[in-house]
Amino acid sequence: MIDPDLQLLFDTLAIDSTWGLERELAEFMAEQMRSWGVDDVELVESMPGRPSVGGRIRGTGGGKSLILNGHLDIYETSPDWTKDPFGPEVEDGRVYGAGIADMKAATTAALAVMRRIATSGERPRGDVIFQGVSCHFEGGVGTRSLLEAGFTADAAICGEPTDNTIGTVHRGAAYLKITTFGKQAHTSAKEMGLNAIETMEPILVAMRELEGAMPYTPHPDLPGGPNLNIGTIRGGTKHNQVPDRCEMTCDIRLLPSQDPYDVKLQVEQMISNLKATDPRIQATVEFSDHWLSGPRLPYEIDRSSDISTTVAAAVAATGTEPVYQGIQFWTDMVPLKQFGIPAVNVGPGTPPYSWADEWVELAKYRQIIDVYANAVNLWCK
Repeated sequence: MIDPDLQLLFDTLAIDSTWGLERELAEFMAEQMRSWGVDDVELVESMPGRPSVGGRIRGTGGGKSLILNGHLDIYETSPDWTKDPFGPEVEDGRVYGAGIADMKAATTAALAVMRRIATSGERPRGDVIFQGVSCHFEGGVGTRSLLEAGFTADAAICGEPTDNTIGTVHRGAAYLKITTFGKQAHTSAKEMGLNAIETMEPILVAMRELEGAMPYTPHPDLPGGPNLNIGTIRGGTKHNQVPDRCEMTCDIRLLPSQDPYDVKLQVEQMISNLKATDPRIQATVEFSDHWLSGPRLPYEIDRSSDISTTVAAAVAATGTEPVYQGIQFWTDMVPLKQFGIPAVNVGPGTPPYSWADEWVELAKYRQIIDVYANAVNLWCK
C-alpha cells in the first residue's frame, strides 16, 4: 500500500487536465479539501467552463498568511509517450505522468500540505491558502480570478519546476504577431499581384538580426540575452494563388531590464526601416491575444526579502543547502505582485519541463512537501 502523499499524486496525475480541461481536477481537489475540513473551499470560474479552486485554512489569529500556488492545466501530450500518460507509475525513483513536472507534482505537494494541516488538529496563527489555478497558460488568468475572489495573503510561494531551487527572478516575454499584406492574383498573372510571403522573408531575416541587437542589461541569474523563437508562419490559400496575407507569430524571451512594449516598438521600427528600402512591404505588429490575456512581464524580488529568506530556511530545514537560480520562463509571481503579494518560486522538475514520458524524482516530490510545510510553520507562526 502506497503512502497517502504518493497516492494523492497518483490521483491527480490520473485526471486529464490538459489546457482547457481543468474542471475535473479542480472539482477533485475541492472535494478532497472539504473532506479534510479545510474551512473555505470555492470553485471560481476563471474562464467559461474552466474553474480554479481555492482553499483557506483559517489561522488562530495574529500570524501572517501564505499562499501556495500551482496551476492545474498541462500541455497536450506527445504521441511519443511509451507509458500511459494518465496511468502514473514509479520506476527507478522517478514518478511518471503527464504534466508532473509542469506542474502537478508541486501543486499536489501544496494540496498535501493542506491535508497535513487540516487533519492535524493544530492550526498556525496565520491563514494558509491553496490556489489550484486554471488558465495559467493564458497568463495567470486563474491566479487573478482567485485573488479577486478573496483568496489573498501576505506572501506566496509558486511551484513551477526549478528542481527545488529558489527562484526570485524570471524572464518576461513578448508574444508578437506580424502580418504582411499583399495582393491576390493567379500564378499565370503573378506580376499583377503582390506575394505577402515574399515580403515576409526580409522581416524574418531582420527579426533574427534584431534578437542579437536588442539593448538589455545583463543579469547574473539569467545568462545570455533575449531569445527569439519564430513559432508559426501561415500564408496563402492555394499553390496557384499569389498570397495576399502572411502571418508570423513569435516568442521573444526578455531580461528584467527589457519592457515588452518597448520591444514591440523596436520591431515596428525595424519594419519601418525595411519599408524605406522596399516599399512593397506593408505589415502590422500586434501582441497576440494569448499575450494580451495576461502580459508576460519580467519578475524580480530581492533575495533578502522576508518571504525569500523564509523559503531558504524552509529548504535548509530539509537538510539541503538552499540554491538560488534564475528562471528562464514566466510564472504567476507576476499577477501575485500586481496584487501586492511578494512571491518566490520553488518546485520539483527539470528541463525540458513538458515532454514524452515526463517525470519527477520521487525524492524531490517528498522534499517539496516538507519545504512547503516548513515554510508554513515559519511564516504563519
